Amino acid sequence: MGTLHELDRTLLQAIGAIEALLALPCCDVAELSRIRYQTARAVAARRRAMDLLFNGAMAEGGARAEAVQSLRAGNFEMRMFYTDHTIAWPTARAVAEWPAYVAASRKLAAVIRRQVAVERALLYPEQPRVDA
Repeated sequence: MGTLHELDRTLLQAIGAIEALLALPCCDVAELSRIRYQTARAVAARRRAMDLLFNGAMAEGGARAEAVQSLRAGNFEMRMFYTDHTIAWPTARAVAEWPAYVAASRKLAAVIRRQVAVERALLYPEQPRVDA
């Protein structure tokens, strides 16, 4: 498992790849499937790392535990939003309803980017910004 900074970069690059695909007038099914798989792997890797961080901070207690508690709730909401999106938009439906999928995916990308930015700012602000 990489550092959180590396995991963020991988996740945001996958989100960027999906956003680039969303700019197309129609769906490239093979590319969508490939990028969705990459995104799922990136989300899972970052989720595991964040869970370790959250659990460690909660075990320490104190001010760090309090700070992490609010982040954990936001992180959970982002995860649920992602899960709901993937359930609602299997590839066949995404292809059949491309314009609606594009709108839903752009909203998901914004939610993920926002949560990653919040977590980075509070948990490891010393790391350079990730542009992806």
